[in-house]
Amino acid sequence: MTALAFALRYAARSLWRSGQRGVLAVVCVAFGVFSLVSLQLFSGSVQDALLLPPRVQMGGDLALTRDGGLSDADLAALRADPDVGAVETVGRVEVQFVQTVGNGRAHLVNRVLAVDPATFPIVGRVRLESGTLAEALRSPQSAVVTADLAKKTGVSVGDRLRLAGSPGERPAVLTVAGVAESTPDAQGGTVLVSGATARAISDAEPPSGARVLTDAPDRVAARFEAAGWEVARPTPSDTDAERVLRLALPAAGLLGLLLGGIGVANTLQVMLARRRTEVATLKALGYRQRDLLALFGTETAILGLAGGVLGVAGGVAGAEALRRITMTSMPFLLSPRVEPSVLVGGLVAGVLTAVLFGLIAIVRTSAVRPATLLRQTAVRPTGRSRTTTAGLYAALFVLFGLLGGALLGSAAAGFAVLAGGLVALAVFGGLMLLVLMAVVRVPTPGLPLVRMAASNLRRQPLRAAASLVALFAGTFAIGLSAQAILNGQAEVAGRTVETGGANLVAWGLDADDPGVRRIAADAGAAVWTDRTAPTTVRRGDGAPVQSLYEVTGRGPESASSLVLTDAAEDGQPTAWPQRPDAALVPTWAARWADTPVARGDTLLVGDAPVVVAGFYEYPEGLPLVQTNGLVVAPEAFGRIVGAGKATETVAFEVPPDRLAVVAAALAAAYPEAAVVTGRDLADMVTGVVRGLFALVLALTSLALIAGTVLIANGVGLAMIERRRELGVLKAVGYSAGQVLRTVVLENAILGAVAGGAGVGAVALTLLALGRSAEVPVTIYPGVGLALVAVAVALAAGSALAVAWRPVHARPLDVLRAE
Repeated sequence: MTALAFALRYAARSLWRSGQRGVLAVVCVAFGVFSLVSLQLFSGSVQDALLLPPRVQMGGDLALTRDGGLSDADLAALRADPDVGAVETVGRVEVQFVQTVGNGRAHLVNRVLAVDPATFPIVGRVRLESGTLAEALRSPQSAVVTADLAKKTGVSVGDRLRLAGSPGERPAVLTVAGVAESTPDAQGGTVLVSGATARAISDAEPPSGARVLTDAPDRVAARFEAAGWEVARPTPSDTDAERVLRLALPAAGLLGLLLGGIGVANTLQVMLARRRTEVATLKALGYRQRDLLALFGTETAILGLAGGVLGVAGGVAGAEALRRITMTSMPFLLSPRVEPSVLVGGLVAGVLTAVLFGLIAIVRTSAVRPATLLRQTAVRPTGRSRTTTAGLYAALFVLFGLLGGALLGSAAAGFAVLAGGLVALAVFGGLMLLVLMAVVRVPTPGLPLVRMAASNLRRQPLRAAASLVALFAGTFAIGLSAQAILNGQAEVAGRTVETGGANLVAWGLDADDPGVRRIAADAGAAVWTDRTAPTTVRRGDGAPVQSLYEVTGRGPESASSLVLTDAAEDGQPTAWPQRPDAALVPTWAARWADTPVARGDTLLVGDAPVVVAGFYEYPEGLPLVQTNGLVVAPEAFGRIVGAGKATETVAFEVPPDRLAVVAAALAAAYPEAAVVTGRDLADMVTGVVRGLFALVLALTSLALIAGTVLIANGVGLAMIERRRELGVLKAVGYSAGQVLRTVVLENAILGAVAGGAGVGAVALTLLALGRSAEVPVTIYPGVGLALVAVAVALAAGSALAVAWRPVHARPLDVLRAE
């Protein structure tokens, strides 16, 4: 106990005096543990959402469907079956957008489900922020929204939410009665309503199927299949996807821990290099190597414990941040996870990693004779130190292999991933060193400081390998995702409808309303009304054209919303229909429908005959006013459809700079109407893309942080090893600024090489992907230059912070080793 107390006191005093070096060591451990814990917890949340048990994923033991939907008699038969325990029907309400009442911004909704609040769900549960689902949906015209949708739209309990389907369908306004934190299938972007509410807000069809719970699934399935039902059973999840999810993120965390351990080894090497006199004195006083290993091992254990505690705390916060970022771009409800086993495991792994890596740095110094240390001569490893070091490396390999096995569920897989990662690091490190050596051999006449920096890099190339790999990986990953995001945003921007055609549509408005006309006139907007109705379309011989199921009355004032084409390739241009019996059909109906139509064909729309006068397509972009069938003149529409059967959509063509103003004015003046703009659609797409980029940025930034920490450690070690060189340079007339610029230049070259290689690899990857997929790809040079600048700034900044104090020491103090 006395020896342990002495070791603890000695270690505490040494760490207190270590200053910047001790902080860097703690940061290295904290970074490694942070990577491991955050990615493992985040991986668990993702797996919980995506790798659901098959029974939970389907929502029961069996799913039964029947052509034409389930009648009341069908449901009664299900409930009366003695082997069926619980029956659940879930209907879908066709809704595309949700809006807060009075707000002109539209948001995509993943699904709107009509459920029985008393029984839903029969597998799992819906957890609300307060109360139960049955209580929330007790009142008519009420809804429960998932937490991600509530955050996106900014609604809370008591607010009014508008549901809007396709243009022309009647919008419905409901009151938010609850916010769901989780659903059984972890699907976000969901609105839950009762069956009664669904029937009130839409022409709900009978449910097409039911899910049941049963202890005799085979017997129930056979019975209902014999009666003409279709029966589905739960199916196992995709094992390949499961393996990827279980492997990718934890393996990245393990790599972060490995890089953190390398940083600890470098840091302790620096600390011991500054304490060689102290080590020599201890040995001269009779301390043996095992005593020194105990003293300095205790020191590294304290470092590992401090860094582990910080890393665990940061890992919990990091996992929560990743979870929230993911839910902004993907329709999943990720539940937060704080697993004690992960936290304790991360802490233990951090301490063991620090101790083992630290002992590697200690063994070499503690095995040297005191006279060698006191003379400040080169330290050469002994046979015994080599053996001990090899044993420590073997222990590290076993430790990380077992950690990987625990994460992946297989020791063999853990060791295989570790070996593969080490080989990949070695290969990438070798390639990066080749590039570095080629760069530093480029002549730089007239730049003496650059030549000196290049010469220093040529002398110690291996020390830069890990930093180069980390910076390259971070630059490449961020660069590739940034270029992909920008290409996606450019594609979306090019497909908006703000430059032509209808760029704002509204449901629940009358185009002839003086208020609507006034808002449109003030903005200089064109306005018209489309009338749409479902129908059946048949050829003259009675054969149905199944792909055409709507008819739209549209006048020539809205011609810009369609592109008239010559799908028949007969040389006759398509004109806007003038005859009362003329109709336009989409080009795919001429080319790809089961029963292709041609110009001049007579079709029966209901019982009314029309003649195919031409063909149309939608302009490239995100058209707001669409139809899935025939387009006829407005005067022909009433004859074909009849009164009272159509829905109306008011379309606006607004100057782009006035779009937001018009949308807000319409939403304020007509709170019951749905208002959707082309910019809303573009923002929905770019919002998803930006969320994905934020997630990639958060994950890949770990590599840049690792590179920065490794460079800081490398510079600190170099300052110790080159202290006499620095003293000589200052003694012969070099200023502290010149010496500092040389050190910064060395590491700026490292950042430039790693960043440039990463950006070059991004360009080659994009070109290869564009060529293989035959998709035009734009490479944005500004992004590449910015990433190279970031890599250079991180490398140079960390070097500047570490080297500032050593290069400002007096030459006499340095040469005396004071």
